[in-house]
Amino acid sequence: MDSRVLRAVVISLTVALSSLFFRSPFRFKINQVSPKTIIADREITVEKPREEYVRDSIRIVSEVPPVYRPIPFMQHVERTYDSLVKIINPKRARELKEKALTYLQRGVISPKPSGTVVVYENGNFKLVPTDVLRSPSEICLENDTLCAFIVPTLVPDSSLWKVYARRMLEENLSRVDYVVNPGEIIVSKGQIIDSSAYRVLKAYEEVMVKPRRLAYTLLSLMMALVLLIIFYSRKWDVPSGASVFVFSVGHLLELTLHYFLSLPPFVTLMPFVALSVGVLDTPTMAIGLSLITSVIRGVSYDFSLLLPLYIGSMASASAFSVKFFKRRSHYFFIAVIVAIFGVASVLVSAPFVDMGREDLVLAAVITGVVSIVSVGLYAVLIPVIEAMFRRTTELSYIELASLNHPLLKELSEKAPGTFAHSIIVGNMAEAGARAIGANETIAKLGGYYHDIGKLHNPEYFIENQTGRSNPHDKLDPVKSAQIIISHVKKGVELAKKYRLPQEIIDIIRTHHGDTLLWPFYKKAKDLGLPVKEEQFRYPGPRPRTPEEAIVMLADSSEAASRSAETEEEIRKIVDAVFEQRVKEGQLDLVPLSRRDLAQIKEAFIPIILTFRHQRPKYPSPDE
Repeated sequence: MDSRVLRAVVISLTVALSSLFFRSPFRFKINQVSPKTIIADREITVEKPREEYVRDSIRIVSEVPPVYRPIPFMQHVERTYDSLVKIINPKRARELKEKALTYLQRGVISPKPSGTVVVYENGNFKLVPTDVLRSPSEICLENDTLCAFIVPTLVPDSSLWKVYARRMLEENLSRVDYVVNPGEIIVSKGQIIDSSAYRVLKAYEEVMVKPRRLAYTLLSLMMALVLLIIFYSRKWDVPSGASVFVFSVGHLLELTLHYFLSLPPFVTLMPFVALSVGVLDTPTMAIGLSLITSVIRGVSYDFSLLLPLYIGSMASASAFSVKFFKRRSHYFFIAVIVAIFGVASVLVSAPFVDMGREDLVLAAVITGVVSIVSVGLYAVLIPVIEAMFRRTTELSYIELASLNHPLLKELSEKAPGTFAHSIIVGNMAEAGARAIGANETIAKLGGYYHDIGKLHNPEYFIENQTGRSNPHDKLDPVKSAQIIISHVKKGVELAKKYRLPQEIIDIIRTHHGDTLLWPFYKKAKDLGLPVKEEQFRYPGPRPRTPEEAIVMLADSSEAASRSAETEEEIRKIVDAVFEQRVKEGQLDLVPLSRRDLAQIKEAFIPIILTFRHQRPKYPSPDE
């Protein structure tokens, strides 16, 4: 997978993971003092505690009467009648049968319970008082002749009892304890939350939080998808790996802290993230990424508009402060500006939210602490991030440009001629880069450090031989060429040792391309030595970026124009150097047009003239 696509996917996944960190605004505990007044804005149904619900269930079930079902009895009556008619008068037998049917049809139960029973008949449950029912023993006491006809017509049924008990639970058991109407105060600010108020708050949370959690989840996923589409379609705008790392860690860490800890909403890491991304990429990128967190935090905190304004303003102040404050000594001013923007956003929002004087003071204090901590984290961690991702920020470039840097200081002491040449080349490269819109800082630093390899055997380079004999006069051309060419390799080694940025190392490696060291090659040929041209060529590679090409041209132009005295001579020499490099193909890999080369050349001339100008001869004191 392409690294740009991978970075876009990582940022989108980071935003999508936000959906796991929805923070309920009702994170109260029993015996806690309520930080604010909460008024119901809709009807709230409060459920019974589980213990009470269970007690009601047991009570209802215990009050369910036994359930009976009727059983057929006519076959028994007919059989008894047929037997009885044989031994008594048929008329008398018929009278007894009709009397018995009266009792049987009304219901005969054994044993006879007190109170009420339930009779299941024709698919319905019917409550029947036991007063209308008779037991076999009661009937037999009244008329023992009827005993032959009497049998129980209702028998208990446990399965029907369960069905009836379940129906009673459904009809009589309610989970609702009571209802809070819209406009009623659930809890007042400063009130101690007891168990009753806590149950109302939990019920209110259930009603309010579920739709908000869904909205929060959908928002996070939608923002993740939109980001992925934007970054995938505009691959050149994808943040660097270092920025992706800072944003992902900062964003998820902030959500995690607020999810698990009861922190004030004003605690945020976004000023640090904005500072870091603003330096690692651009202020615009820093603000864009920080606003994502501010929106998500605002939605997670009761859809608050204060948090997006608060976090967004502090992030914007952080990102643009980096643009104006270039030195580490300016960190204090950055913290002050960030704090001012944070406090201002709170004051602007105060009339629209429930914030008292104490809340405002607390917000101001937290804002100040957040600003100081963010700038402190930035000061401590940005060098670590630079080292992790081999990315150099503008602040580091500024430090590298200091002439007190150990390498430049050593160069000025051991190779003063090379040092002077490098300073001129750095100024020329900066002017050339400015002329075509290339990176001025990298070009300038590339000029400063391009010849640091000459710290090894500095006396073998012409600019350091003032008042000395030339040691090359005693060497054969091949050895001389090896010493001169080796300064590129030695320079790369020194740059890596001192952890110079990769862009500067590439300039050191390419500032001679694979050009031919002509003077020593010609000397070898004149001496008739059996040499090959490759022995006198720099190893390359050729420049690939505008900054690398500009330093190559500045180096060659400055060295070649030392013998020139007039502007006309300087222009001819610089023209020749440019044409020679183009002719050799040294610039074939660099996206520079003829117009760009002309602009670079015009930018070089004033710099060379400045360093080559002739001072007038001042008269002596006697004159």
